[in-house]
Amino acid sequence: MSAELPESSRDERDLQRALRLIRLLRDPALPGLLLMAALVVAGFAAITIGYFGAARLIYVPLQMPEIVSGGVGGLALIGVGAYLFGVQIDRRHAAREEMLTDEMLGEMADLVALSPRLRDIAARRRTADR
Repeated sequence: MSAELPESSRDERDLQRALRLIRLLRDPALPGLLLMAALVVAGFAAITIGYFGAARLIYVPLQMPEIVSGGVGGLALIGVGAYLFGVQIDRRHAAREEMLTDEMLGEMADLVALSPRLRDIAARRRTADR
């Protein structure tokens, strides 16, 4: 016996999923992240192509250019893609942290702006209690 969700909660869950997907697709960093992921995939493809190119040759001196070009080129693509991916993620985290800090500072400024009124209210209560 399986408990089915009510239709309204199922619709709400689907709506939340759709909104998350839209937010993800509107992210300005997405094209860059996809490009960096493509560099990593291309690096693995270069290594694979180099391996299969060397595997089809029996004579070892002819295998070396295939292995070196595929291996070194592939490792370079993987390294560059992974490094740039990490840099982009760090930039995203720094921007989010800066946004949260700005929000907190704005709230603190609002509290500081309220402090003279709060002092007046506290002074009135003290005089009323006497």
